[in-house]
Amino acid sequence: MSPSQNTQKVRVLLVAWFLRPERRWLGEFLPPERFECSYVGLEERVDSTRKRTPGKKWWQLLRLALKARRHLARHPQDLLVTAFPQGGFTLGLVNLLSFVRTPHVVWYFNCGHEYQGLRKWLSRLAYRYVHRFIVYTRHERSVYARVFALPESRFHFTYLTGTELKAEEFRGARERFGLAPRYIAALGSSGRDYDTLFRAVEGLPIQLVVVAHPHALPRGPVPPNVQVMTSLAQHDYLRIIAEAELVAIPINNQETASGQMTLIQAMSLGVPVVATRCLGTEDYIRHGENGWFVQLGDVEHWRRTLQAVLDDPEARRRSATEALRFAQERFTDRAGAQVLADLAEELTGREKRQPDVPG
Repeated sequence: MSPSQNTQKVRVLLVAWFLRPERRWLGEFLPPERFECSYVGLEERVDSTRKRTPGKKWWQLLRLALKARRHLARHPQDLLVTAFPQGGFTLGLVNLLSFVRTPHVVWYFNCGHEYQGLRKWLSRLAYRYVHRFIVYTRHERSVYARVFALPESRFHFTYLTGTELKAEEFRGARERFGLAPRYIAALGSSGRDYDTLFRAVEGLPIQLVVVAHPHALPRGPVPPNVQVMTSLAQHDYLRIIAEAELVAIPINNQETASGQMTLIQAMSLGVPVVATRCLGTEDYIRHGENGWFVQLGDVEHWRRTLQAVLDDPEARRRSATEALRFAQERFTDRAGAQVLADLAEELTGREKRQPDVPG
């Protein structure tokens, strides 16, 4: 780079449906002396609770991508950052068709399952000129490289990040929802194994509170000590985590990764975690230190582990303390912004070079 290029700010366009004046995402934490950030979002709410992306959401994301493309035409950028596979797909496709080759990073890249057929073929086209995908388990790098026929070097592992959470701001769940004085919380819908968890807690002298979309719940009767909720505002969702004795994360996804969002929220709120050992949890939990593992689908292992953790308040306290420390160092958007800053320097340092497109 020439001296003038070294002193010039890196122009970053962040594109995500959730961006608001009060929610600037990673841009809030990029050093203003080195980066100039612009934002493209949507005014209306986008439903992110469905197992499959509905047509309405695809239409919203396509409008978002076209809005970003118009912004890019008026205000050239050095780097594009989108959120989630669908956001990366729509902007990637628009950029491909309009011959835009600005370096593109897709954040929150987790597909939930391996794509097949037409969807895989279209994704390979749309992701062809994406320069980096941010994934949240090490194993996903090789999985996605194979599925999308891309070099593994394009998939960058880092810990999942989000807004910083403070436990004292999320109180009142018991009173608001009529919960028991002590309860286990299990939350989330993607790749969950609530059938195993329901059978494991049946007969235990503690309430299980489940917050999940109906598609994630098993058919049949619910045990009497289980309370199910299917739709909550984010603040209430976090309240239920914050006041739980522990958070259980049962996973049945063996293809890609599930459960990290609930995991980092629980750790960030200082709540002990018991989770299925799987792709989505192995990079986050240190067994017996900041959480506990159980084997996939093992009802008796779940029951024994939950009972042992509930009966040992000192172990829960130690785990919660270590989990909170681990989260504060790794799981905030401030930490994510540092990852982005390093990638921005790498990618814009060779911005005139095309990414390594397979044969």
